[in-house]
Amino acid sequence: MSRKLVLRIAGAIGLLALLAIGGWYGFLEWSRTKVRAEVDAVFAGIRDTGAKATFTAATFDPKEMGVTVTGISVTSPDGSARVKVDRISARGGERPNDRRVAVDALDLDGVEIALTGEAAAGGTITYTLPQVMIDRYNGPMTLIAAGEGNGPFGALRVALRQLAATTAAKVTIPEARGRVAPAGSAPTEVTYRNLAAEGVNAGAIRSLVVDTITVAFTPPPLAQSAQDKTAQDKSSADKASPGRVTAQVDGFVAAQIDTAPLLLMTQPGGPSGKAAEAYGQIYGKVVTGPYKVKQENGPTHGAQSVLMENVAIRPAAFDAQRVAAMEALSRKAPNLSREDSRRLAELSRDLVGGMAFTTLAITNATTEQEGEKGKVATMRLEGLTNGVLDGATFEGVEGVTSAGGAAKMARFAVRQLDFNQLAKLSAEADAPSPLSALVLFKVFSGVEMMGIEVPYGEGPQSKEPVKIGTFALSWGGSLGALPSYLDFTLADVSGPITADDGEPFTYLVQAGITRATISMGMKAAYDINDRTLTIAPVTTEVKDAFRLNLESALVDVPDAAFTDAAGFISALPVVTAGPVKVTLTDLGLAKLIFAQLAAAAGVSEDEYRNEVVSLAEGFAAELGTVSPDAASVGAAVAAFLRKPGTLTVTATPKGRVPLLALMGSDDPSVVLEAFSFSATATAP
Repeated sequence: MSRKLVLRIAGAIGLLALLAIGGWYGFLEWSRTKVRAEVDAVFAGIRDTGAKATFTAATFDPKEMGVTVTGISVTSPDGSARVKVDRISARGGERPNDRRVAVDALDLDGVEIALTGEAAAGGTITYTLPQVMIDRYNGPMTLIAAGEGNGPFGALRVALRQLAATTAAKVTIPEARGRVAPAGSAPTEVTYRNLAAEGVNAGAIRSLVVDTITVAFTPPPLAQSAQDKTAQDKSSADKASPGRVTAQVDGFVAAQIDTAPLLLMTQPGGPSGKAAEAYGQIYGKVVTGPYKVKQENGPTHGAQSVLMENVAIRPAAFDAQRVAAMEALSRKAPNLSREDSRRLAELSRDLVGGMAFTTLAITNATTEQEGEKGKVATMRLEGLTNGVLDGATFEGVEGVTSAGGAAKMARFAVRQLDFNQLAKLSAEADAPSPLSALVLFKVFSGVEMMGIEVPYGEGPQSKEPVKIGTFALSWGGSLGALPSYLDFTLADVSGPITADDGEPFTYLVQAGITRATISMGMKAAYDINDRTLTIAPVTTEVKDAFRLNLESALVDVPDAAFTDAAGFISALPVVTAGPVKVTLTDLGLAKLIFAQLAAAAGVSEDEYRNEVVSLAEGFAAELGTVSPDAASVGAAVAAFLRKPGTLTVTATPKGRVPLLALMGSDDPSVVLEAFSFSATATAP
């Protein structure tokens, strides 16, 4: 190739380079002008709604096809909502259309959102986000839906409407700080660190992760009567004022979030329609790490983790008027009138009825105040819906008093807790009447406690604990206010005993026994077909002493007896007594009694026993002139005394025996005439 040709080619390339450079700078100048015009158009559209909207500069980066806007300020038409952004950078974007934009990446620096007036409960709400990073954003060009900030739920509605109009692959916020200062109340400050949301799609979020959540606030002082305020001097008033509360959660993960029910809840004029009356799920699952709540001059609470599953709300239950009324009454407590108490109970019922979940579990919950400590290894609530909780279980409960006394409970469980019925009972300002107390049978259907250990009391036995193996009580039935079946168990109750406890414990103490163990139980069930209430078995057992078992029945019981208290009383005249069987089993008490009484009498145990047997046989012979059954019963009693094992006595009605007449008589001959008796004795 000739040198002349090479120079020509080089010259051509240089010329092309110069043309390209000139075109590049021309393009940049055109882009700056164009992007300014586009952003101006967007902000003009915002101002057309009556809002104030300004920005400082808008630039275009051709390498990344990015737009950067700085110095943004938007204020709602009524001035109650304002948003400021130091810098917005959008990359890989499309031309904005109808004040919406779609970009590959959207970064925001120096974001500040402020709300005042009704939207902030008459106070101020401020959120500060130093940095926000959004991947594949599609949504409104600005951070606030102008004109939507009014009303009691205005601040929340603004955020939810913004979210409902947005889709994004991921949102990352290193830190977000909020300050809520309602009128006349101390502010609440909250901080979120390292927040990441994925799968944001028109109000739904696939997952949300927050490393740390901290909250600080000062609760309002408890309401006082005028008399209390007059009597209380300033120093004591300052001492009684509540201390500041700080809380921190280390680790928060939520999945399957849907904010649509919350948005419906904030609807101006209150939520309405079928969707407002139905439960709408807002969380599929929530898991947290350790949390701690501490109050100055107050208690400290904490837990290792919290689990919530399938959390839902009924939007109609959370209308702004109901929530405001609830807050107002709560501030007046405990100085509530009868009408206020009734209204507070109704509002509490409505709000609880508006929530639902399948599981709420807390592990290793702790509390501490002034030297008193408490711990619950596991707390689990199951199935809340329509104001009824399927069950609540607490396991591994421990407590220590400031004096060093300790209490334990392995398990505490409640079945079918009905907050609707509880509200009826608590609506009474005074103590519940006996009739209204029957509502307790509808409040819950069973309670169980296991492995209880509590301090005994005072004196030399103060460190001797009382232990309860099992306490279980359940009832039910659908005939009315009164239960038609009942099951009661009290097993392995043990504690220290003294001679002052009376018989049979006196004999145990004299034998050198310092603790006694007692068990009791009862079952009752009504058969609507044969109108019989069977009460069996009723048991009482003192370990190493005796066991007593009772079986009985009430006949001709109308089902109206279970309707309510009046029905029960009106049914009594027609109720008759059924057969009764009593079984006594000696577990060692008889030998202790004979041995101690014989020693006191200065005779041998056999001599004393034979004398007692002779007296029993003589007494039975005397009764034989009154009752033909006395001879057989006396023989069985004598056999039992001779060799204590098991004695069974059965009383069978000779005909109809009215229950009221039987209970109203104190003449033993009435019983002997109305029943026939039989008895058997079995040696050990």
